[in-house]
Amino acid sequence: MPVDAVVVNGRPGLAWMDMTGVSLAEPFFQQTIDKLKAEHPGCHEVFTEFATLVQLETQFDSVSPSGFIFHSSRCGSTLVANACRALDGAIVLSEPPAVDKLIARFITDVDEHRTKEALYSIFLRAVVSALGQRRRDDERHLFLKFSCCSVSQIERIRRIWPNVPWVFLYRDPIETIVSNMQNRPAWLQDEDHRVLASITGTSPDEVAAMAPEELCARSVGSFFATAFAAHRVANNRALLLNYNQLTLTEIARVLKFFGVSPATAEMENIARQTQKYSKAASGERAFVADTEAKQLAATDLVREMARRWAADSYQLLEQERLGNQPS
Repeated sequence: MPVDAVVVNGRPGLAWMDMTGVSLAEPFFQQTIDKLKAEHPGCHEVFTEFATLVQLETQFDSVSPSGFIFHSSRCGSTLVANACRALDGAIVLSEPPAVDKLIARFITDVDEHRTKEALYSIFLRAVVSALGQRRRDDERHLFLKFSCCSVSQIERIRRIWPNVPWVFLYRDPIETIVSNMQNRPAWLQDEDHRVLASITGTSPDEVAAMAPEELCARSVGSFFATAFAAHRVANNRALLLNYNQLTLTEIARVLKFFGVSPATAEMENIARQTQKYSKAASGERAFVADTEAKQLAATDLVREMARRWAADSYQLLEQERLGNQPS
């Protein structure tokens, strides 16, 4: 399976690993890769150029995507992905690096004639096909959770898979910013500032000089605005979900929206998942509600940045969601 998109000696391509018998059981794809490398130090990656991927695509016995999960960071998307993983016959791809890096190239490798965009669309479709291969012969569903920055390219993704339903999860921007400041994610520390510059409508130099609270607030506000615009033209193939809605009933509604009706045993498994901290690979840490704690931890700067850069688009999302609630 392709585990990363890389450049070797100036040649862009993919790093592959033999994942025979490996279950994608961890909350994040990279956690599975790290575990595999730790348990099998002798395993190694094989590099191929993208041409090999395209040649192989017709040979993959793959599951077509059942649903996409987009999110604005620290808002419950991993919990929803874990619920999908609790279904029988499900493959869940949670922020696989090969996918997220290819999507980033829609921003970093722009050319005048959009030739590279077309190529990266082909590569992205093929990578998802490679990652969605059947390995037990009983897989029926494929769910893909993208990184938060991939929201910026949601229209390009929808053009590749126009019929795949998607959900966008989000949260009060104050709580999201506090969470990201308490535990700084990799996307906010990327030394190549072109992606965040595109997301925030600034320049790489401005991103480099920006306070992390402002950078996070601008990014989150952009995610909200992009999702709002995409939802308005999604033709009933999109669902908005606020973090404060994340009950077992709402998770079941998301699965139904993805075309899956969980059996009783599967819902019991999902209920157990909701009681655990979603990002822990061990699955042993209990979930603790933190909405109040996040609000109390917000500094004046966090509140000001949230108000200036994210509050308006958050309210638009809320109005859009509430206006599309089932009667």
